[in-house]
Amino acid sequence: MEATMTTFSIIDYTPQYKEAFKSLNYEWMRPFKISLYRQLLLNDPEMHIINKGGKIFFVETDKKIIATCALIRESNKVYEIADMAVTPAYQGQHIGKSLVQHAIEKAKALGAKQVYVVVNSTLKPALEMYSAYSFREVPLDPEMSDIGENEIKMVLNLK
Repeated sequence: MEATMTTFSIIDYTPQYKEAFKSLNYEWMRPFKISLYRQLLLNDPEMHIINKGGKIFFVETDKKIIATCALIRESNKVYEIADMAVTPAYQGQHIGKSLVQHAIEKAKALGAKQVYVVVNSTLKPALEMYSAYSFREVPLDPEMSDIGENEIKMVLNLK
């Protein structure tokens, strides 16, 4: 049964949400091979994301965390939008789009000139969503491959 349109708010990471970040991401990544690097991020987001200048956001509704997204700092000017997950009961309600928009705005506020995503080619709704935000496909460094084969890197240059 699909949930009706939900009223929600986007909130920042606090340590109480560490387990939600991990469990939401493991929920959607189950079909994929999860790299050691990704496991490190999910198991200790404070050390590997927050303390390195990144951000993590959550979507909350009715005092429940239903979605998450990370903004991982690669350099002062480049951030990766990663680890986005929306619990299945709330998918299809544009929550992912709201998270992407929020992450882009935060990256701009941090002085980023570019954000990028790495998406598996089987995730058609995600590819369509990023394309709608004018992300464009660029060659992927094979060492960046994180959740399996058929990955696509998409970048968005910020103004």
